[in-house]
Amino acid sequence: MAPFKILDGAMGSELIKRGLILPDHIWSAGANINHPKLVKQIHRQYIDAGADYITTNTFRATPRAYLKTGINNEKASQIAKKSFVRAIEHAKISCDPDTKIIGSFAPLEDCYSPKLFPGSDAAVSEFAQLGNWFAEAGVDILLLETMGSMTETEAGLRALNETDSPIWVSFVLKNETHLLSGDRLADALSMLNNYQIEMVLLNCNPLGRTKRAVDNIVDNWSDSWGIYPNLGRGDPSPDGWITEYEPLEKYLSVIEHALNGGASVVGACCGSSPKHIAEIKKLKYNFAE
Repeated sequence: MAPFKILDGAMGSELIKRGLILPDHIWSAGANINHPKLVKQIHRQYIDAGADYITTNTFRATPRAYLKTGINNEKASQIAKKSFVRAIEHAKISCDPDTKIIGSFAPLEDCYSPKLFPGSDAAVSEFAQLGNWFAEAGVDILLLETMGSMTETEAGLRALNETDSPIWVSFVLKNETHLLSGDRLADALSMLNNYQIEMVLLNCNPLGRTKRAVDNIVDNWSDSWGIYPNLGRGDPSPDGWITEYEPLEKYLSVIEHALNGGASVVGACCGSSPKHIAEIKKLKYNFAE
């Protein structure tokens, strides 16, 4: 087991656990404005549990998402940017000096429905806008996460082509060999070689699927990689609600499997909590000893 770094865990499902009802479309983004103390508290608890990286709560802080709430284009852009900037501020306030902040980009529509992809031209424009917002506010890493389509992933990479920030890409899968879109994972990894990618990850996949997909990462990607799986049983829930959770022991077995395979970053996605990150920290301590 090589040395590794620790990602944080879920934000949206933690907000739900703590009593918030997350609205349609913008999901956790409203909490950046309406419940800032809670967002900062969750960030801080992940850091205290051992996270080396904190992910901004920007997954749905986008003009496209806010436009769906029924407001006009100008208002949607204004509120989205307010939520977006606040998300980065909350992360910065919560962090220790050595904590790295990851700026999160999500698929522009539903992350579990790649067929809703709005097309490359629109995607490049919208991802570029978000990239500019991250550049203005300042983060350490840019992450295209829960990407279920090669086409949308490449649109995001094209939009960020001029950035000076390190870029990470994380995929959500249909099975251990294919993205949700049906694209082969091996082909998606090959496409990434055309860009400067610092890290490849798998996120929001069920534990079994994550474990089986690790071998495909090892066989098809020669650089740094990692995982942060979903903790719910079965396929992920589009609205973030999880009714059945996988046991901690099963989660840790998947994390250890990835680490033994060479993963350099591990964490958790929907359904996770600071206790899951604390358990990974124990693995790190045990390894150090």
